[in-house]
Amino acid sequence: MKNKVFVCIFAVLLALLSVLTVALPKKDFSDNENRVLAAFPAFNAKNVKDGTFTRGVADYMSDHYVLRDFWVSLKTVTSLAMGKTENNGVYLGKDRCLIDGFSEADTARFEQNCAALERFVHTATQECGVTVKSLIAPTATQIWADRLPALAVTADAAPLFERLSAVPGFVDTRAMLSAHSGEDIYYRTDHHWTDLGAYYAYAQYCAACGRAAPSHAAFAPETVSDSFFGTLYSRFGLFTWRYADTVSAPAPAQGVTLTNSKGERFSSVYFPEKLSGKDKYLYFLGGNDSKIEIVTGADTGKKLLLIKDSYANSFLPYLLGDYDCITVVDMRYYPDSVLRLLREGDYTDALVLYNLKSFASDQYVRFIDLED
Repeated sequence: MKNKVFVCIFAVLLALLSVLTVALPKKDFSDNENRVLAAFPAFNAKNVKDGTFTRGVADYMSDHYVLRDFWVSLKTVTSLAMGKTENNGVYLGKDRCLIDGFSEADTARFEQNCAALERFVHTATQECGVTVKSLIAPTATQIWADRLPALAVTADAAPLFERLSAVPGFVDTRAMLSAHSGEDIYYRTDHHWTDLGAYYAYAQYCAACGRAAPSHAAFAPETVSDSFFGTLYSRFGLFTWRYADTVSAPAPAQGVTLTNSKGERFSSVYFPEKLSGKDKYLYFLGGNDSKIEIVTGADTGKKLLLIKDSYANSFLPYLLGDYDCITVVDMRYYPDSVLRLLREGDYTDALVLYNLKSFASDQYVRFIDLED
């Protein structure tokens, strides 16, 4: 009898939750999961026949199920209680760190990208007279390896950096970052390095260029947010996590003009309005754009082409005093030839800046040396 009562109560609750799922207002986007939620599928004969409609309804119900954040968090908590330390490729590390995994699958295009980078460096230096540096940054997976759980499975990055060291102009930041590994040089809920981590990499870049970097304090860093929950938080799926990251940045430089790919002009490389959204890393450059032109007024006689992933976004503010003009290109969105841009742009310097994981797996880096 008790079992029947329990089954009836469970069935009623399940039915109630299903009704609430259908009846309550729906969101198009999940802030916690940082993704667009499934829309209700179109009902037509073709979709019904090939099963698209049924699968679409299942995805829609899953994405909009009432108290979804609670159920996702409960699933993660249950997994942790069973001894699991990884979820969706994110490890729960020591000191309240969420650390992005790095597997053999992330290195599939690595050699192809290295070869393309070498050809680009050769052409840029020998034919265009441009000084080229490549800064492929280690991620928290490498620098904070001691914070990973004991059974974490990660690819060995040492041979990859050994290969990169053969690329002329390679800037190796591992020793610098490792020397400061006890500091907050990476976010604990996001895959990017922090303002401080970017500064240490900048100092190493300056050394490779034959100049000394100003002190970190000279940039007058300021905290712009203390409530950042990044991409790793979204992927890990523990939405009861209360340990927010702090976002800091060098004080805004004066006399800067930024023009984006739409031709819109701004007087800063920072976008404070992005701090009201979930992804506060968008404060730097406003996010990723295909091409950005920055005029600094630094009067150095130097012009830089920066080819990058999003790691460069928080790095770039440190460069504003070193170059008169900086062109920023993200090859994931840039439809034209980067090499042709370099040839035609009268640049003195070029910097290729990626993190190791994105460089090793990026499908666009291999086109960096193409003329058309």
